Amino acid sequence: MKSVFVPFLFLLILALGCHEVMEYQSNDQSRLTFIRSSDFQVERSMGGLQQGRALLSGGSNEIILLSADGTLSRIDSEDMIVDTSYTIGGSSGTGYGDAAIATNGNLYVLGPGSQVIEVNLATNIVEDHFSPGSKPGSICASSTMGRLYFTDSSEDYIGEIWTSNNHTNFTSNTLFPLADIMIEPIGGRHVIAVCSNDAGSIYGIWLNLSETARFLQVSTGSPCSKVIPIGSDSVYVVCCPNWSSANGYLTFVRGYVDIESSARFDVTGHPMDMCFNLSSGYLGYLYVMSKTDSGNTVITVLGFPYSHTEPEVIAVINIDGFPRDVIAPSDGEYLIVLTSD
Repeated sequence: MKSVFVPFLFLLILALGCHEVMEYQSNDQSRLTFIRSSDFQVERSMGGLQQGRALLSGGSNEIILLSADGTLSRIDSEDMIVDTSYTIGGSSGTGYGDAAIATNGNLYVLGPGSQVIEVNLATNIVEDHFSPGSKPGSICASSTMGRLYFTDSSEDYIGEIWTSNNHTNFTSNTLFPLADIMIEPIGGRHVIAVCSNDAGSIYGIWLNLSETARFLQVSTGSPCSKVIPIGSDSVYVVCCPNWSSANGYLTFVRGYVDIESSARFDVTGHPMDMCFNLSSGYLGYLYVMSKTDSGNTVITVLGFPYSHTEPEVIAVINIDGFPRDVIAPSDGEYLIVLTSD
């Protein structure tokens, strides 16, 4: 999900149904941009980060950066320096895919081929490489149990990994290719996976009842790219880039088993990624990262004055560079955007 580097060639693959837009570039450096959530102004930036592809929050003032050359870097966000940098696995050329931090505190990264790389963040040691499926495409971690859930982009199924032994416990087939996966933040009993088919189908697994994925009675109307939960009231939001139109949109859904409501919300650009922080704003802020037709990045900030299914635009922020990732660490003070430099 996340090559050959061709000198002076910049190629964008914008394919309907793809989970993520890929970028090929000869001088491949990245930049971090820090935006204050109090006024949505850019406070500072850090450039020259080689081949940066994915971000995670590592706790107080620490950012974890995953790079296309197989490097994990831990960055001090206050001093703007790289504290530690080390190789965790072979490069796939386009960088690592998705990543998640499990309840054991370890980082699980989708690496080249079919492998998942387990990194002990306390010791900076790679503890394991394993293949839970033929080609894992996205991954998420339960906040309540030692479980990971992943999609397989080769054989179209949802799987569960036990972090105690990195064993694949079950797999559940789907009819359509899967774009992304999430698990409810409270309780961890409902898994949601969104599809890259034209209808934008959505699957759910209620772990209390069965390990079988079933269609939910809602769809987004076009291929999906990302899904995340927001708040604690069974609401989740889906990115739909809608590459055939000038702009894309989000679909807000309430209900993990029986769908209570769903609504579409248009945004500027083609939404590729997003993050949510409950510590900012009245009911939290949703930050949506989109690609513009000119190849740059636009962040749409959505607030929720009434409920998590009734967003309103708080700010629209334009940033130079190709969009790669976005995070909002738990204290809610900053939004951190990763783009090409």
